[in-house]
Amino acid sequence: MSAPVTFAITDHVPLAKRQHYERLVADLHDLFEQQPGFLSADTVRHQRNHVMEYTVLVRWEHEITPQDWRKVPAIAEKLTSIEKITGGAASFAEATGSGLWFDHQQSAAPALPPFWKRVLVSVIAVYPMLMVLILSTTPLIGALPQPLQVFILVVILSALLTWPIMPLVNRALGPWLSKSS
Repeated sequence: MSAPVTFAITDHVPLAKRQHYERLVADLHDLFEQQPGFLSADTVRHQRNHVMEYTVLVRWEHEITPQDWRKVPAIAEKLTSIEKITGGAASFAEATGSGLWFDHQQSAAPALPPFWKRVLVSVIAVYPMLMVLILSTTPLIGALPQPLQVFILVVILSALLTWPIMPLVNRALGPWLSKSS
């Protein structure tokens, strides 16, 4: 008798589509429960700036491959629906025993938004804040040498961009950033 096998399946889902994804995955797990040899399915969630990363651990009594899942029409249909949300097939890692925690490669990071969107978001965040800082700090630091003024502004602006400005901008524009165009 072979040892149980575990698959770690990782998907990256735009935040705006996470509820739809979770419903589809719950349906998929129900379909897995009807398959011989199914043991369990557990989901680990990790929220990133513009996507939710899901790692689903699926355990089977014996070795079964992801290609075998697609032979069941209802499972194939559900997987196709999930792939429409995620933009493609999930990352898979397979292991027996404790190998899952040590042997598999980390899944690739989710794709970044296009360069032009990242630049635009940076300008939207930086320009207004820089103008506010210049106007509000000039009475306080205006007599200092210009390189020192710029340094002080850069330190304040960098701190504000790290938190709270960029997290707020990313949350507000997240659905737009995660669109492929």
